[in-house]
Amino acid sequence: MFITLFLVILTILITLVLLFVLSIIYLQYVSKSRFRFSFLSKISALTSIKFPLLEQCRETYNPANSQCRCHPHHAKIIEPRDDCVHRSETLFISFAGAALLVGGFTFTEWKSTFTKFDFQADTLFLTDPAQSFYLQDSNYSWQGLKYYRSLTQKYSKLYKHVILIGASMGASMVCMCSDLATLSIAFNPILDPSLASILFYYRTLQRYPKTIILKQVQTNIDKIMSEYQQSILHVHWSEKSPKDIAQLKLVSNQNLIYFTDVEKCNKREGVYFWLHNCNKHNLPQDLKRRGILTEILQHHLNALA
Repeated sequence: MFITLFLVILTILITLVLLFVLSIIYLQYVSKSRFRFSFLSKISALTSIKFPLLEQCRETYNPANSQCRCHPHHAKIIEPRDDCVHRSETLFISFAGAALLVGGFTFTEWKSTFTKFDFQADTLFLTDPAQSFYLQDSNYSWQGLKYYRSLTQKYSKLYKHVILIGASMGASMVCMCSDLATLSIAFNPILDPSLASILFYYRTLQRYPKTIILKQVQTNIDKIMSEYQQSILHVHWSEKSPKDIAQLKLVSNQNLIYFTDVEKCNKREGVYFWLHNCNKHNLPQDLKRRGILTEILQHHLNALA
């Protein structure tokens, strides 16, 4: 009886493993559905399995000059090229949030928004397939913070202006690199993933204490506010979203401004926390719906003129 039960359980387990493997093969190599990115990112977040389909979207560099061939369109690791003669004066770096995890269709964020500004800029779009708050690098070792700070610093030496932008998980890394950029714009960053209550972040919480993100962000905020440097950090928060306000309250030395007018958004240095009349975590979408997202960003950018 015991042997029979054991064989039944073993058969079920083998069947489940085979189904899991076949599902991965189907999603990776056969399926054409846009939802396959969502499923693969969930698997990657939970298991650390690397999928080429996701990795090819990790870093995408788009030079404004169409003649530039100094970087591949997709690359696992992009090293800034000192000898590139096609560079613009400005580089936008976008850190995507959990779009791959939640929706499954958005690989890069802010791509269409960047086209609305009236100056030429190169762009670097970043995603995090493992949903690790960018604390993992492309080799899936836990050197993400060091890697992305180093990347931002290298680019800041090549460009006159480096502008960072991101929302949610992506906003967290924007804040963690903000002292190295000219201008950083973050929407509802998650500073303590344990407050987000999302299963797929558990590996990050296992590897790092919950204070690792907050500590770096607080260090950067204090540095920008106390030192004379041309760094600007704008953090936009949803005032009526309890979970986002809980994240906001983790930060000390806050410079809070209740958002009323886009004209007030062109600050030239310092750190500013903007409170918006919004109850959603996806604040950029709400601002876009109200027709003021591009105006807010344009006024932030005007401060660089």
